[in-house]
Amino acid sequence: MNKKNKFTRNLPFFICSIFAVIVLGCYALAVARFHVRALRAGAVAVLIYAAVTLTVFLISRRRNAPVISGEDKQVLSRAVFDSLDKTVSPVLICRQDGRIVWCNSALGSALPDVKRPVGKTLGEVLGITSDQFRDAEESGDLTFEIGNEYYIANVQPIKSSRGDVLIVSAPATGFKAATDELSMFHQRIEESEPVVAYVFIDNLSELAQNEGESFRPAATKIDEFLREWATDVNGIIKEFERDRYLLIFEKRFLDRYKETKFDVLDSIRDIRVGNDRLPVTVSMGIASVRGEFAEKDKAARAALDMALGRGGDQVVVRSDETTEFFGGRTKASQRRSGVKSRVVSNELLMHISRSSGVFIMGHKYPDYDSVGACVGLSRVAEFCGVDVHIVADPKDPNVALCRTLYDGDPEIPDELFITSEAALDSVRTDSFVIMTDVNNIDISECPELIGVCGGYAVIDHHRKHAEFSRRPSIEYIETKASSACELVAEMMEQVLPAGFVGTGEANLMLAGIILDTKKFTRSTGARTYGAALYLHDNGATPEAVQELFKSGLDSFVKEAKFRSGVRVYRQCTAITVCETDGEGGTADKVLASTVADNLIGVRGIKAAFAIVRLADVIHISARSAGDVNVQLILEKLEGGGHFDTAGAQLRGCTAEEAETRLKAAIDDYFDNEA
Repeated sequence: MNKKNKFTRNLPFFICSIFAVIVLGCYALAVARFHVRALRAGAVAVLIYAAVTLTVFLISRRRNAPVISGEDKQVLSRAVFDSLDKTVSPVLICRQDGRIVWCNSALGSALPDVKRPVGKTLGEVLGITSDQFRDAEESGDLTFEIGNEYYIANVQPIKSSRGDVLIVSAPATGFKAATDELSMFHQRIEESEPVVAYVFIDNLSELAQNEGESFRPAATKIDEFLREWATDVNGIIKEFERDRYLLIFEKRFLDRYKETKFDVLDSIRDIRVGNDRLPVTVSMGIASVRGEFAEKDKAARAALDMALGRGGDQVVVRSDETTEFFGGRTKASQRRSGVKSRVVSNELLMHISRSSGVFIMGHKYPDYDSVGACVGLSRVAEFCGVDVHIVADPKDPNVALCRTLYDGDPEIPDELFITSEAALDSVRTDSFVIMTDVNNIDISECPELIGVCGGYAVIDHHRKHAEFSRRPSIEYIETKASSACELVAEMMEQVLPAGFVGTGEANLMLAGIILDTKKFTRSTGARTYGAALYLHDNGATPEAVQELFKSGLDSFVKEAKFRSGVRVYRQCTAITVCETDGEGGTADKVLASTVADNLIGVRGIKAAFAIVRLADVIHISARSAGDVNVQLILEKLEGGGHFDTAGAQLRGCTAEEAETRLKAAIDDYFDNEA
């Protein structure tokens, strides 16, 4: 820079400096003489000096700033747009409402299916929602999906004379190339998620007890099979008890076994033991949940408990969203140990003794098995010296009929049976509730009791419906038992002294066993006869029980209507619908069960279903001859039960609609079996 230019640039400051010296000199002279007018003149001079200095400074900065001519601006804008258009990275410019005003040629290559993006919205071109667009304005990143591929782009707001605009640009590798690796990374993480499984050999202990040394080759073969299965899924398997295994593998193999519906169960079932060639079955609980290993372990254990509670020979897979069931088409064996009954009995006595009162309930529309089990458990509670009530409608026909067996017994209080409303009024936080002949809280006599009591127990013989929303203090579900009365009779024999059970109670419990075993022809084993013998020793007789099974003339006529409407479906199932007036109450429901029982006796019929309407509810009673699992069929209709005895309740539909839904469930069962 030459001296002339330097002097020119500094000239304003020289002038200001000279002016400042003059002003300050005048101001000092005025102060020295204390002249008022001079002081005022000095103050004005200072203000003038400040204004002149600021003006000179601004003029100087403006003169020194670089100047771009209009022609230069046009050249620069053209160069910027040319570089954006020719870059390999897709770029577009859109307004605040998401409408595209410009895009480069690379965008067309990245999205060949989109023609003329200009004028369209981001939603039309990229499938971006308004919420995604608003989030992108704040975060500066825009993530979206096209054709199962994830894309990430950068968003930059720009001020414009025509309104604010946004520049959306992908990384230099382009939309698709930038997200292929991310998509593969997410997929790999999902597929490699650890899955924890517990495997339990259902009947190995029973085979060892009954078959002697012949079970050892089968046990070795099962062990080899499971280890080969673990190797096939690149997993780790560890036997931590004689009949229990822990298996860990990756989730990608789980999806493969779901597709085959875990046909590994069939392969294991082909392993036979002993002279009668008994099949070996296993149950599995698999946890496909996210989280730490402790959470996976807890979920896998719960899944195994559910598989065993549903009768075994099945796989239960628990995920974050659903619980899936596979298998369960083999009828549970009658062989079981009495050790568990003794342990549960003592534990039940402990909980009852600690409570201020006991409430016992079965399922809605109770049958003889439900009422009989409740009465037997009430005797156990009385033995502990605790106030006890059975929650059931005293006006229910079945309850009223059951009470005829022990009316007049001075040891049976009149207030033993109370309504749900009375139970809710008298329950306390330290009360104990026993739920029997049902494990689905929603269909129990009073579901609200479970939420307000201090603790509760479940004693049942039906397959477990689902996980409990509140964990019970005692969970005794034995699907191998014939009835709830059989389980309760075993417990009474363990804890009650001789002569403590009355004749009426023994008769009622024997009626429950006879009902569920179809007069000792179904699900009957040595334990069933042992329970019946115990009740017989306490005064139960078949003659007294037979009175409960006699029907009136009205029921006889209605049964004829049921039989006249029987239709055979899929060559091996029978369906009958009886359109009653709906005022028969539980008598019509019992009648439907009786008709379903009788249809099983027809040659060629493997399963029977009776449909009847009670008020605004459609009831379905199902029975099986032993080859078809009717519980799996009615579970699709939100029902449940046992392998050969099940039921369901449908609301908001007609009998014809219920029959249509039932046929669809039957089709699904047989199609999956094939």
